[in-house]
Amino acid sequence: MLKALRCVDIVRPYYELEYTSACKELDVDIFVIGEDWGKAAHNLEVESFLRANGKSIHQVSYHPLTSSTKIKERTIAQLRAIA
Repeated sequence: MLKALRCVDIVRPYYELEYTSACKELDVDIFVIGEDWGKAAHNLEVESFLRANGKSIHQVSYHPLTSSTKIKERTIAQLRAIA
């Protein structure tokens, strides 16, 4: 779903809570975080890296209509309905 957005250049899944290496590899300009972003060590590490390199961090607010969990649930339900 994210890849379909014109404003998105790259969608990269992650399997561990470590973001700095991907930010370095992709040379990101903007890093988007959700409202639930906390102050865990891995988050502080990537924030420090991004700020030190003049990159932007944008936090988006939660909204029930844009909940990724709800979007996934609706998509799965629609697929099941047509199957």
